[in-house]
Amino acid sequence: MNRFILTLGTPFLITLATVAHSRPHAGFSGLAASADSAATAGTNPAGISRFESKASQFELLTLYSDSTWEGRLGDDGPKFKSDDSTTTVVPSGYMVRPINDEFTFGFTVLGAGFSDDLGDWPGRYFITSYDSINISAFPSLAYRINDNFSIAGSVAITYSIFDQERAVANIFDPSFSDGKATLETDGFDLGFGLSFLHEVTGRTRWGVVYQSGADPTLEGEVKFKGLGPNTEAVLDEAGFIGADVEVKSKTPQSILAGVYHEFTNDHAVTVDLVWADFSEFELSEFYFDGEALTENEASYEDIYAISVGYSWPVAERWMLAVTGLYVDDMIKDDDRTATFRLDSMWSVGAAAEWQWTDDRSVQASLSYMGIDDGPVDTPSIPGIGSMSGEFTSRDMLILRIGVTFGAL
Repeated sequence: MNRFILTLGTPFLITLATVAHSRPHAGFSGLAASADSAATAGTNPAGISRFESKASQFELLTLYSDSTWEGRLGDDGPKFKSDDSTTTVVPSGYMVRPINDEFTFGFTVLGAGFSDDLGDWPGRYFITSYDSINISAFPSLAYRINDNFSIAGSVAITYSIFDQERAVANIFDPSFSDGKATLETDGFDLGFGLSFLHEVTGRTRWGVVYQSGADPTLEGEVKFKGLGPNTEAVLDEAGFIGADVEVKSKTPQSILAGVYHEFTNDHAVTVDLVWADFSEFELSEFYFDGEALTENEASYEDIYAISVGYSWPVAERWMLAVTGLYVDDMIKDDDRTATFRLDSMWSVGAAAEWQWTDDRSVQASLSYMGIDDGPVDTPSIPGIGSMSGEFTSRDMLILRIGVTFGAL
């Protein structure tokens, strides 16, 4: 099915654009140490101390994904094939404002948006669709210690929305078709970030960014439709009908580190490394009037990712860039759930920048991301059975168009 979501970009989904006299950074490269665009307010806020005048950046990101899932419900059930296409449009903006020679203020709005609409598939009793959106405002203050060292602190104010639908089997009313349960929750959470940038020379710099995790509690309700009278009575007796619902989850803390180096021929290379404490990740757990529906027993593993980018001038007003990215698996196949079916990922991309005027530039990039098959074998649901399957194809294209105002 096709789904369209309007959300804001996340550091792992946004490709960096550049300010005037800087460089394009294709894919997910140049995050920690490039520090040559207003986007550094969201990737390494310490880098905004390099700016002597105000700068801003605006982007429009379009992500198109296409996948095919093949699975089976129960040990002897029929095989099932599901095709899914998703289009996500992501607007974003960044701002840098120097205060004096030592202090610089930065502001950015970042977010993570994930969605899946699986339709009438074998795992519909586990999940039919979900939308998970986190929108964060990051005000930052950077301090230039001297000509070589800068530090910054950031506050993350996050608003989260989690909606989910799943089918409900009318086990006690065999003549009824499936009912539906719709969960709608939202809430706020606070976090912080610390960052550092060292300019070794005019051509070489490296940076480190720490971002705290988040532990939001979302409150809302579940609405049931299409239940048979007997099934509804059983759910009411169990306390699910009309109950106050909380959804608790935990996103991991992370560390980003990277280096930027420009050669004497004006070519440049970036290398970025990411560690995310995914062993502390907790997928959404549901509580009805304070009682857990199910305990999340999935065992996640820390994420490690590496990206390498290369850029070079091709004309007086044009630059090109290429990049590669690899993200390892964050969960073993035996622990993967029907709700969270991510796997190891890899990406390649290219970007171009055109210097429109002395203080304005336009960028565009196109990246391909591949995700491994993400096999799932769920626990059994009484009266329904277990669900197993995997992706037989899974591809994503990421197109970014951006414009920048201001210069270093």
